[in-house]
Amino acid sequence: MFLRAVWTCAAILPLAACGVIYTVPEVDEGPVTQAGHATGFDVEIVPLTYETAAGANLQPYIPPRLPLGFQPDGAQTLTGDPETTYSAATLAAQRRASVDRSVEHLPPIGQPQRYRIGIGDVLLLASTAGATSVAGLPALITAQSKRTGYTVQDDGAIAVPDAGRIPVAGMTMQDAESAIFRALAAAGIDPSFSLEVAEFNSQRATVRGMVGSPKVVPITLQPLTLEDALTLAGGIVADDPIAASIRIYRDAQVYRFSVERYLDDPKLGRILLRDGDSVYVGAPADETQAARDRQAEAQQVLASDRDLFEARLKHGAIEQPYAFLAGEFGRTVELPLPFERNLSLANVIFSKDGGGLDMTVADYAQIYVLRRETDPMKAGGMTAYHLNASNVANLAVATEFDIHANDIVFVATQPVTSWNRVLSQLTPTPQYILTARQQAATF
Repeated sequence: MFLRAVWTCAAILPLAACGVIYTVPEVDEGPVTQAGHATGFDVEIVPLTYETAAGANLQPYIPPRLPLGFQPDGAQTLTGDPETTYSAATLAAQRRASVDRSVEHLPPIGQPQRYRIGIGDVLLLASTAGATSVAGLPALITAQSKRTGYTVQDDGAIAVPDAGRIPVAGMTMQDAESAIFRALAAAGIDPSFSLEVAEFNSQRATVRGMVGSPKVVPITLQPLTLEDALTLAGGIVADDPIAASIRIYRDAQVYRFSVERYLDDPKLGRILLRDGDSVYVGAPADETQAARDRQAEAQQVLASDRDLFEARLKHGAIEQPYAFLAGEFGRTVELPLPFERNLSLANVIFSKDGGGLDMTVADYAQIYVLRRETDPMKAGGMTAYHLNASNVANLAVATEFDIHANDIVFVATQPVTSWNRVLSQLTPTPQYILTARQQAATF
């Protein structure tokens, strides 16, 4: 019996070493090969530290946003009515001020300011006619079409091919031209171009109430005056200019004056509106009730939107990013990433949704996050962020590493677990022996 066990082990060892019986998945550095064939990925293993985690988190990934119905200020955004969020004491004070028409609070006229580019604006880089320096830039400087514009993203930058991300938010047009020119020059590009704003989306004012067509009015290169905003909204349609008033909501201030005074004093029409201003034209007695009615209607619309979103999400009609778990998790799953926040590697390792790690089989020294390169210049590359948590203190780094869409989190198997699985595949179990004997007895 002893000699049989020795011969069995002697036969098992070379088979297990060659991977014939049980193949242990692992992460290899360099061009990965499988059965002598290249897989097409050049893998770089990077030890996961606080520094490398911070660098990985800089890679572009924006968690998907929930629709307006899930936002805490959804009703205010939908109605454009800041008054709906004020306290009861503030509303009472405003009603008392409305009764006394002599109480007026005039806003400053303001001085024209140079337009500053903001998030959401769409910029165009228009080539100068006859310029020859742009001949080699087929995707950079194109015809003046909104489809070829560059949107200022949430980090304040535009992404220009061959030049990378160029911060422009908060800059004047002249400063932005200089910044873009420097970035192109640094990339070995020296085109002649002019900068234009194709779509003004970052700054706006709303006009509501007794006007011909309530609307959101964008603030453009031309400063927006109160008169211009009211004209674009169809003009004032109040039946009684004496009883009606104009209110401008700005930050925590409420400016108020009568329509009659606005019509008599041309200076008030030159009031410059700022980003976020809300202009309301209405009778003082009905403003509060109208705001409440708008808020109730908005709440109904938002509730309907929430139900529709949840139904579409349940049936897979909403595009949601996923990460993928492999190796010694409780189960191999695709893990949906949350809306409006990042998921850390620690969340994945210890989350019940991910199945959690079984310390009896998982090798804490071999935790990897596999991420494809997003830079077109590094196509075919892959980074494997390696967390060695054999020292449990290193798990603290996992709380600082953000998981991105299409990341693959892999945890290797402990060596002793691999060996046990080899033996389990070679050694017949009692149930297997009993079944074989029963089948033999039937013949």
